[in-house]
Amino acid sequence: MIAPSDTEMLTAAAQARVAAVRALAAAPGLDVAVVVAHLDAAAFIRGAADFALAVPEALRDGWYRMFTRTVFLAGQPTALAGRYPYQHATPNGQLAWYGPAPRRALTPLSRLLRAFSGPAPMEAPAGALAVTVPGPPSGHHVGIALAVGGVSTGEYLVHVHHLIAEASLRGLIRPGDTLLVDHRPALAAADFRDALDPARAGSVQTRIAPARTGARHLRLFGVLTSNRHGGDH
Repeated sequence: MIAPSDTEMLTAAAQARVAAVRALAAAPGLDVAVVVAHLDAAAFIRGAADFALAVPEALRDGWYRMFTRTVFLAGQPTALAGRYPYQHATPNGQLAWYGPAPRRALTPLSRLLRAFSGPAPMEAPAGALAVTVPGPPSGHHVGIALAVGGVSTGEYLVHVHHLIAEASLRGLIRPGDTLLVDHRPALAAADFRDALDPARAGSVQTRIAPARTGARHLRLFGVLTSNRHGGDH
């Protein structure tokens, strides 16, 4: 048997994600906004999981249906709290989440603030990170590999937030879990052949998007593996 190529593996995994979203019953599309005063990778990952896990059941399908669409804005959440109360914030107040809500409800905030930008490429943490999701210790570990070579800070926010949010909505991440995060220059599909196998889809979350070389070239930006079997969302 001829092993599938990298492109075939990534295409199949991306198509599986699209199919899972389309299988949802129709629900009004919802968006999320994140206001960032300062980016700390560990705090961002922890906050993304904590926020997604707290999204009310009635709003989950609407956000998941939009592929957990999120906009990242530069600002000081505490200074905005009087006019724009947030749904979740990190303990130090440097990151805050708004929504899920209809896009029109988040438009005033988006018009007030500019998009968050940062170093390009992203200044990734040195060494592995162990990030504990708030909650009673579960004893469960989730492995996360992230590609950061040539990735801007803005791209990092998008890729990581999609990966963490969707895994949380699917039940692959739960309160009290420890996320073992490894930042690497690149993720070769061949190194994650088992994780990309459609038979493993229930316990794996991937982030696959077009590479800068062109829309037809896909790149693997993130792989999350869990020994839990998650739901469709």
